[in-house]
Amino acid sequence: MDFFSQSGLHAAIRSVYEKSGYRRYKMSKFEEYDLYAGNKSFLPSEKVITFTDTDGKLLALKPDVTLSIIKNYRPSDGTEKVYYHENVYRSSDQGFREIEQAGLECLGGVDEYSVCEVLALATKTLLQLSKSAELDISHLGILCELLDGLSETAKKSAVEFIGCKNSGELSKLLDSEDVPAETSERIIALSGIDCPAKEASERLRELLGGYVSWERLQLFCDTCDFLGEEFPGAVRVDFSAVGDLNYYSGIVFRGYISGLSQSVLSGGQYDQLMKRLKKPGRAIGFALYLDLLEPLIASKNGCDFDALLIYDVSSGARSVYDAAKALEAEGKTVITLSERPENITFKEIYRVGKDGAVKIE
Repeated sequence: MDFFSQSGLHAAIRSVYEKSGYRRYKMSKFEEYDLYAGNKSFLPSEKVITFTDTDGKLLALKPDVTLSIIKNYRPSDGTEKVYYHENVYRSSDQGFREIEQAGLECLGGVDEYSVCEVLALATKTLLQLSKSAELDISHLGILCELLDGLSETAKKSAVEFIGCKNSGELSKLLDSEDVPAETSERIIALSGIDCPAKEASERLRELLGGYVSWERLQLFCDTCDFLGEEFPGAVRVDFSAVGDLNYYSGIVFRGYISGLSQSVLSGGQYDQLMKRLKKPGRAIGFALYLDLLEPLIASKNGCDFDALLIYDVSSGARSVYDAAKALEAEGKTVITLSERPENITFKEIYRVGKDGAVKIE
């Protein structure tokens, strides 16, 4: 596990996004409650922390960033590419929580390249966290084509069974809905696909040719080929990666890293949410759940800081400052003190020398 320090991680992912033309999005801690009241099913929890403003307006501590970005998106500005690093506020049975998130969104003229770019950035984000990272992708549009004809309730249940890889209950459901045997077999086979992206294309074409839109299938297979070539071993096609049918309409994905069983990144194409908020165009994005990474970042070295920089009180401020900055430039977290502390742990110790910081332990 080769994690960055927390500050190093933030700088690394910010650099990845900005190099691809994404600009920083900043938002207020508050939003009008109505924005969330009408889209609670999009939120991880229906509980929203609210309060009344001085003018009597009901406000909410933001539980989500994507909804705010869509609300403030102006179609006249064309395609918008933004990334964010924000805290969101959620209520649970354990009380109120402040959760740190990062992510990005692409809205407006989203085309095949835009989708590939966002998936590539999601993969790069995971690889910044650990070399043992994996992005799982699927396509709700393809899945919904196969499920066409089912009632909305049955379709939702089918997606839930696929999400938890419950092929037995899925089979029973399809039988109860009188889905033709050949179609049913393909749905069950699709739900079981879990393989490297490069290997998925041929299997998907063979399995779904003639059963779903060839153009949609071809675009997805091309995306799989691209990701398989660009990130060999890091991207898999797994149709258990699903999302809410009311919002997601195309590719959906989840990101995992070694050391954590749950996904630390999730995203997808949320064209339906754009329509719901009366915005033209398409959209795709993802969120990185930084709060889930805290234990791993903190235990990176089992230390509070990467480095302790000790200086003599007679040292010039400039030499101490330059030595600290040089260590920070290497991605290290540095605490600079005139003597060794007893209540702080660190991996390495440096002392300010005539030519900069000199490692002594």
